[in-house]
Amino acid sequence: MNDAQSPEPTEPTTIAEYLNAHAIRVSPLDGAAATELGITVPVPAGWQTLDPAQFPGATQVIVEPNLVENGFAPNAVLLVGALSRTIDPEALMALGFGDGRAMPGWVEREASSASWLGWPSRFIRGTYVAQQLEAAVTTRYVLVGVDTQYLVQLTVTTLASQLDALAFDVTAINDGLTTNGS
Repeated sequence: MNDAQSPEPTEPTTIAEYLNAHAIRVSPLDGAAATELGITVPVPAGWQTLDPAQFPGATQVIVEPNLVENGFAPNAVLLVGALSRTIDPEALMALGFGDGRAMPGWVEREASSASWLGWPSRFIRGTYVAQQLEAAVTTRYVLVGVDTQYLVQLTVTTLASQLDALAFDVTAINDGLTTNGS
């Protein structure tokens, strides 16, 4: 007789796990479609927009090419995707801190559950260690739309050593996110 018990199903701890557990598909939008919905991110002076085709699923990717260190360029990635069906925004947003907090060596600097431009949102800021580099990251999740919902994720990543030099740019990118989806 086998006394081993089946493992208990685990509750989702990240947005991706929640979407998967509820069989919700996310169809990525390109930059033009996102802009048509009013979802945009500013490009600070000196930063460059990369071809999002190089980054499957990305809506917009920008980098600061003048501050590359150890092969890493400070970057911001905007992902916008249409959900296959509507869901409870707060149930999804409740998991918005999971990805950041799972990073190796995560040190949290800020976490906010405040809405963003009237939409349910989560924002997290902190540092983690990856490939012997200490990265500083901000991530904002927003769920916009009523009849059709769109999941917006904006992640800005720099090296921790670049925080002071890029503080204005990181703030401009984060504060400049528009989410006028209806």
